[in-house]
Amino acid sequence: MHDDRLDTAAILRGLGITEPVAVERVTGGRDTAVFRVHLENGSRALRVYGAGQGEGLRREVAVMESAREGGIPAPPVYAVDSDSERPALLMEWCRGRPVAHELKARPWRARHLGVLFGRMHAAIHDVSAPATLREPRRSWITWAQDEALGARLAECTHREDALLHLDYHPLNVMTDGRAITGVLDWTNARSGDPRADYARTLSILRLDAEVEGRLASIARLIVRRFEHGWRQGYREAAGEPADLAPYLAWAGTVMQHDRAARPGVSGGLTPERLDRVRAWTGEWKGRAGWS
Repeated sequence: MHDDRLDTAAILRGLGITEPVAVERVTGGRDTAVFRVHLENGSRALRVYGAGQGEGLRREVAVMESAREGGIPAPPVYAVDSDSERPALLMEWCRGRPVAHELKARPWRARHLGVLFGRMHAAIHDVSAPATLREPRRSWITWAQDEALGARLAECTHREDALLHLDYHPLNVMTDGRAITGVLDWTNARSGDPRADYARTLSILRLDAEVEGRLASIARLIVRRFEHGWRQGYREAAGEPADLAPYLAWAGTVMQHDRAARPGVSGGLTPERLDRVRAWTGEWKGRAGWS
């Protein structure tokens, strides 16, 4: 979310911060703006949501609390203002740097980083999703907004209680090079089958233009080594995901909807990229026997 009109001083006052040393804008998502707030006793992350997104903010805070209780390094939240015109939260600034940045700085450790990334992904799926994610309207299946696909998926046997991140990629996961130190951006989180989350991550690594663009300076071979490490780490912790084709078809359908071009919002798929995602989705529908 890009909005140069944000009054960060007023937003911080609503969170109880009146005299920050400095406020530095950092990269945010499509729907939020993120700032690093320097205080006398350390740094905090300020995340500002779009107008009217207070409910989503409260849900994300509940998800992060559940994740931390399950041993996942989601950042602790220090203050929440969900009732203002621009809802916001203040949370811990995670140590380390995004896995994508570590991968760029130390490409020879791609496989090792991937293994750490995969083990953490499996650990997330060991956590039971909080009640706030188990509402029918938060179903991972309906996120694809495809009734025919949803009917097909409803015929499959699923787990329904696992915590799914659904935006788990190297820009949302922090590392100090030795361990995963933070898992960020739980906006898309839902309850459901871990294979959906696994398929979503694979679709992002293979197809997402924004993530691919941020990794553009890294040789594709290095990214593939990282992907292989992710698969290895996940497999060592949780076993090999079975019967992935329906979930990969779903993930491709989600990307077509989630990353569609929208007025005033950056990061939408170009027509060429959309064609590539459609072809990928069609291939997996065929492998699932749905075409």
